[in-house]
Amino acid sequence: MHFDDLEPCVYHRGALNAASWAVPLHAVGWLEATHGFTSGDVPGGLVSKLVRMVEQTERAFPHYVFRGGHDCSLCVAENTWVRTPGWSQANLIVPGTDEVFAAPSGVVHYIEHHRYQPPQAFIAAVSTCPDCDSPSYLAALHHANRGLDIPMESNEAYMQRSRERLAAAVQRGAEARERAASRAEATPAVPVKGDGRDRKS
Repeated sequence: MHFDDLEPCVYHRGALNAASWAVPLHAVGWLEATHGFTSGDVPGGLVSKLVRMVEQTERAFPHYVFRGGHDCSLCVAENTWVRTPGWSQANLIVPGTDEVFAAPSGVVHYIEHHRYQPPQAFIAAVSTCPDCDSPSYLAALHHANRGLDIPMESNEAYMQRSRERLAAAVQRGAEARERAASRAEATPAVPVKGDGRDRKS
């Protein structure tokens, strides 16, 4: 999947869909070999901060981690492949100032092994981003979204909502079985008439 840096991210419903936010959701680091990108040096500490953010995101928001694999097309084009800490199917959602950034966790690999240089606004947002597994993180996203609801929820809230949906489905199933049993009891048995072909031997 490729997006030019800072164009609207429309990758998946919810947190990765620009239409779900009140402020722009800017794509960062969605690289493919067939598209150019900015390269250069990045501030010291950026990569280690991104690695921590990926680890925190995987712990705090496992319900947003995608399944499947993705090979780096830049490595494929170079006939090399280096697996980097932070390379996974998680995606980083980073609060900025009246904007939010969406970056694949492979951004760590792109910076370290392909000299990718993210936009300065993203670098600044990463430097001030609270730990992604802390309450301050969701508060920062809420603030960045002009104080409006955000299309994300904690794992605890997600699990609670899932339990409530399961309980409701079980209840509906039990009620449907009760209704079916009541209808069966209320319906008289209808004798089956012979077709006249039976004969006594």
